[in-house]
Amino acid sequence: MSFFGRLETFAYKHMFVPRQGKHTFNFINNLYSKGEKVIDFGSGIGSNAKLFSPDDYIGLEVNKTRILESIRAFPNYNFISTPLISTESDRLPVKDSAYDIIFISLCLHHIDSKTCKLLFREFRRILKKGGCILGIEPCIMPSSTFSNIIMNIIDRGDYIISEADYTAMYESESFNVDPINIVRTFGYNLWQYKATVSEKGNINKDFFTKKTRYREIIKPINTFLTYGKWVPLIYIIFLLLQYLILTFLY
Repeated sequence: MSFFGRLETFAYKHMFVPRQGKHTFNFINNLYSKGEKVIDFGSGIGSNAKLFSPDDYIGLEVNKTRILESIRAFPNYNFISTPLISTESDRLPVKDSAYDIIFISLCLHHIDSKTCKLLFREFRRILKKGGCILGIEPCIMPSSTFSNIIMNIIDRGDYIISEADYTAMYESESFNVDPINIVRTFGYNLWQYKATVSEKGNINKDFFTKKTRYREIIKPINTFLTYGKWVPLIYIIFLLLQYLILTFLY
């Protein structure tokens, strides 16, 4: 992991997670009981694993570096590397109808709506009858212009959308959505929700959402913060090398 990657991981683990931790704990504690089998989709560095019993938990993550970090930090928990889901034939590496809860925290806003719909079909496959999705996602709110701007400046996710759009996306793949709470922390509006498979059966509707106007306007700033952070470091290295060359060779 790069220097900046480690710095971001440290900030996320020791600043962001503890700040929202109480709200997340209360959210999960009210809806999860020990013995219920859980998939933590997009488990990242494993920060949310401790919300669940090790015997009940599997963390699925695409990034293999984060999988290794998770195993190191939480050796009693099970973490599995999963491939990207990009076609209808792709499958998550877990059994059919085997899980009571799929937990998704701060993940879907990194994924376009076409891929989300494919994932939702997989979620229907692996959920037990009566199972549910418990999710937390940043959302655009008409009354929170400042937060809408801040989220799009600092977050790498290109698809922070409104609560209504998240709901419509789930409904397009036969899920019913119950909003639970909106948590405001670090300039974010974090939407907590519960989604269950509709009893009407599999109803697949067309749904497409693009980047919001906020994202289109602010994306250049976010790109600079993501990649431009190397510019001052490279410049400092250049000045240091220049100083060493001038000092010792001339």
